[in-house]
Amino acid sequence: MTQTIAQDPELDMLIGYQLQMARLRLMEAAHAALAPYGISPARVTALALIRSQPGLDQSALGRALSINRASAMKLVNLLVERGLVERRPGRNLRSHALHLTCEGATQLPEMIARLRESEAPLLADLDDAERTALLALLHRIHAPLSRD
Repeated sequence: MTQTIAQDPELDMLIGYQLQMARLRLMEAAHAALAPYGISPARVTALALIRSQPGLDQSALGRALSINRASAMKLVNLLVERGLVERRPGRNLRSHALHLTCEGATQLPEMIARLRESEAPLLADLDDAERTALLALLHRIHAPLSRD
């Protein structure tokens, strides 16, 4: 028998807590949706950033993802090994320009579609206007972070 834990009224009023709880549900659904591709939501984010900024270097990708240099290198190595990204000569001898391969360009839209589908059940109680408003509010919260 599973014990139900009552929510704390103070936690219920914390936006950060509510965002984290929503994030946990969304990430669980996202991981399940991406399982056939053997890829994580974070890696899909990296692919989307590379698609939107062809020639992006590994350091810039790491900064955009808020990960350190070693983690960025591991991420790029994995994407290269999977045949989704290729390294080309960069602006200097120490950097590489990252580009999606044909396989990466083909699979990324499919992955994003799967992510969109995985969100649908979790957002089903929201109408179009509420989803639009939620997205706009999240952008406003996130915008100051992306300017840092």
